[in-house]
Amino acid sequence: MSAGGTESLEDITVASKNQHNSDSTPHTTQPNPKSRKDLWTLIKESKDHDKKNSEGNATLETTIYVVGSKGSGKSSMILGFLDRDETPSPSVALEYTFGRRTRGVNSTKDVVHIWELAGGIYLSDLLEIPITESNIHVSTFLIVLDLSNPSTILDTLEPLLDKIKTKVNKVLDGLEQRGSKRPKVLRNAATKRYGVDHPDIDLVTLSPVPITIIGSKYDEMQSMESEMRKMLCKMLRYMAHINGASLIFVSQKDDTLASRSRHMMSYHGFKSNAPKSMVMDHNKPILIMAGQDTFCGIVQVVQDRIDLSKFPEHAIDVVRVQKEQVLESIVIIHYCFYLVVLIHHWVCCYSEELERLRRANDRKMKDKDTLGDMASLTLAGSGKEQKKKGKSYSRANASLMSVA
Repeated sequence: MSAGGTESLEDITVASKNQHNSDSTPHTTQPNPKSRKDLWTLIKESKDHDKKNSEGNATLETTIYVVGSKGSGKSSMILGFLDRDETPSPSVALEYTFGRRTRGVNSTKDVVHIWELAGGIYLSDLLEIPITESNIHVSTFLIVLDLSNPSTILDTLEPLLDKIKTKVNKVLDGLEQRGSKRPKVLRNAATKRYGVDHPDIDLVTLSPVPITIIGSKYDEMQSMESEMRKMLCKMLRYMAHINGASLIFVSQKDDTLASRSRHMMSYHGFKSNAPKSMVMDHNKPILIMAGQDTFCGIVQVVQDRIDLSKFPEHAIDVVRVQKEQVLESIVIIHYCFYLVVLIHHWVCCYSEELERLRRANDRKMKDKDTLGDMASLTLAGSGKEQKKKGKSYSRANASLMSVA
């Protein structure tokens, strides 16, 4: 047994050595032809990699124009964004400053150029100077309005919007005449920013460059009466929505609301993430990005038929407050955009009915044409049969008959 056991142990040892030798022998693997890369492929991949890295490390340079009401807090907003603990001084004409941000492991320095227009609308012609073809594609406009003085809001907002659109379109038209693709890219970006499937996309005037309407001094707006505050919010929502702009309310006396303006300037200046929250309640500080609002959402229109003759009296009764003269312009614009939204609502409600009637009418006309064609074919066929049944007359037959 011991001899047999020894022989078996030797056999096992030899077998294990043979197995070890076989395992230690290197195996030659056949190269996979698909895994081979030629020299040109490697060069292309290397260049793509370098290009991607260079784009990620490229310096970002943008321009922000801060315009709006006099004394609305534009300078304080800019100083807060630049993290400068300074007492703002009255701005004069068109002032310039800039901000920097270090980004990435390579310490890339991004730059945002900031132009502040003083004097409200009276010096708006100065915007002709900094808005150029070289920076139009990286430009953003912030229109700051004083919520504590509602009587001046429309008088400031409308001229500034017109001035911005006129200048921007003038610059883009000049670029298009020289064959530049930037105007088309900017307009496509505006449509994408608003949303191609937005229900009001055909009713609004989109801006090729981003515009944000900022209502400042929200803390003072809270002391207004509820109906007045509600009307002011709806009016600003309407103006922002129809011009393809964003709308936010801020206050430098509230840290949370002050951070909104910094966040918005960082979003446009350094391309940081956009605000994710959305606030439409007029009892709260509004925050609506471009494309988030709708006409039907601004004014909740009832489904029943409404007597238009009651609108003026109703609009006046709703906004009857102590300072009616101050609110006169707001009442007018509220009534006007209410009618616009109402018409839009009716179009939405009855578009399907009109489309159904159109299709039914098309089917009816098609069936009528088909029946007419069938009737003409039937009459034509009966005429041929009658001609075959009757005696045909010809000169040859007549001559034969005379000979007979």
